[in-house]
Amino acid sequence: MKKLLVVLLCVFSGTTFILVQSVKHYKFKSDHKFDVQIPLQKDIFAKKLAKGPPSWCLEQIHSDLSAYEKTGITKEMLDQLFRGKLINELSLARFTIVDGHISFSIGERLLESRQFRHILAAIKKIHELDPLPDIDFIISLEDCINEEKGSPLFVFAKTKEAKSLVLIPDFKALTGYSTLRKTMESGSQKFPWEKKKEKAFWRGSTTGGWLTTNTWEQIARCKLALISSSHPQELDAKITNIAQCDPEIPSLIKGKGLFARPTSQINHLEYKYLVDVDGNSCSFERYFWVLLSNSLVLKQVTPNIQWYYSALKPYEHFVPLKEDLSDLLEKYQWALSHDLEAKKIAQNATEFAKENLSTEDVFLYMHCLLKEYARLQVP
Repeated sequence: MKKLLVVLLCVFSGTTFILVQSVKHYKFKSDHKFDVQIPLQKDIFAKKLAKGPPSWCLEQIHSDLSAYEKTGITKEMLDQLFRGKLINELSLARFTIVDGHISFSIGERLLESRQFRHILAAIKKIHELDPLPDIDFIISLEDCINEEKGSPLFVFAKTKEAKSLVLIPDFKALTGYSTLRKTMESGSQKFPWEKKKEKAFWRGSTTGGWLTTNTWEQIARCKLALISSSHPQELDAKITNIAQCDPEIPSLIKGKGLFARPTSQINHLEYKYLVDVDGNSCSFERYFWVLLSNSLVLKQVTPNIQWYYSALKPYEHFVPLKEDLSDLLEKYQWALSHDLEAKKIAQNATEFAKENLSTEDVFLYMHCLLKEYARLQVP
């Protein structure tokens, strides 16, 4: 077979679907590995759907779709994006619903990826809960897309300036985080505010750019570990995975004492102040669970945003840090000397996450977005 991009089309019907690759045909049962279980409570979703989403959800959706209010969304726009090398370069998956039947097209290398399987399961679940109208949309399975594409591309994260891109919950959020939620609940009971250590804490990988001997100290996560090395009483920040780097970097980082073994999520809750720093883009899963942790989030503020960021307010849900982290110690001291305010901010964040980021809330957002998007499609 020639080495070229293979696009696959799958059509769902009942409990089976057909996978068409070139002229070969495959059939899979509904319990095939493409299926992902989603712990969603239908009665709660139905109540939320009847009530409607909070105002910030609608504002975000309308903001993301505003670029297409005058022009509408045409098939030509989508065809221009979903073609040739762009399918692989942007990790694109295209979904259509026609007369209630779901179909998709995707490059072969992504067919069995976690990202695609989770997204596919979520779209199937949404359609089962409340059938969607005829629709045609494209999702990038990359962590983040920042460049304007001139088409309504769905992305997990983007910069605020990328007006043509449309935010959706990331693929892990769309499958529930059920274990993670239980871990945070257990950790909050084990480490109430009054028993937490008055220290800032962080663990993570060296994502955020390619590390060389000349640049590694400028990468935010490495910079955080260096601050910790100079101020160990205030901050405990260590690298647990060294990635995206030249061969000399691992020994260099370890030699400076910046490396440590991973720490469980529940043990993070032992600390009053949890730092959140972007990697290649938003920290996705981590930011969700630190909001839910009942610890104060010291959040690096960058141009990168997720679908719910607009609802979070500085000093109401988190304490903001400059992108270069130059004010981290200052903000730590503020939190230390304003304990009641810090505790209240932590409580607000946890309350927000419980009330707005449940599995049912995530699906409600995606459902409303798809309905609004479909309204703008030109037949």
